[in-house]
Amino acid sequence: MIKIHFEPLDIKKKKILIEKNSPCNKLFFVNKGLLRAFYIDSNGNEFTRRISWESGFLTNMDSFRKNGIDNNETIECIENAEILQITKKDLDLLLSGSENLAKVYQAILEKYMAINIRRYHHISTSTPLERLIYFNKNYPSLKNRINDSILASFLSISRKTLIRTKQELIRR
Repeated sequence: MIKIHFEPLDIKKKKILIEKNSPCNKLFFVNKGLLRAFYIDSNGNEFTRRISWESGFLTNMDSFRKNGIDNNETIECIENAEILQITKKDLDLLLSGSENLAKVYQAILEKYMAINIRRYHHISTSTPLERLIYFNKNYPSLKNRINDSILASFLSISRKTLIRTKQELIRR
């Protein structure tokens, strides 16, 4: 039943899956590779909200739950990837047909909500050095898979600050 609703895709690095201001009515599951969701503020600063890797999901949930309306993010492939995608309509059909799948989906949403709360708290209360140390400790497999510009935008610091912070960490 699940295979019918999910569409497998092979995606090349730098491919945009969802453009800002276009409907985000798809949920992506990463089998292999890396995806990210990011936005650019009015000053041209880029912020990476989420990076998803193997066995992770990615969408703009705010837009997805409203059938694609009000999407302010871009979803990009940052490493060649093998993904599965499902539309909001197909996910709703799948969940309405299985109480067990609906419970799994709820558990996944709760997990991602907790991750977002911890991330927001950490970004709000820590120094750039603390953020980098936390990233290196908690995401060691990503350290060599994303470039400094993406890492800086994920840590909510400038690239210049990231370089200085990396040098400070090396000196310690």
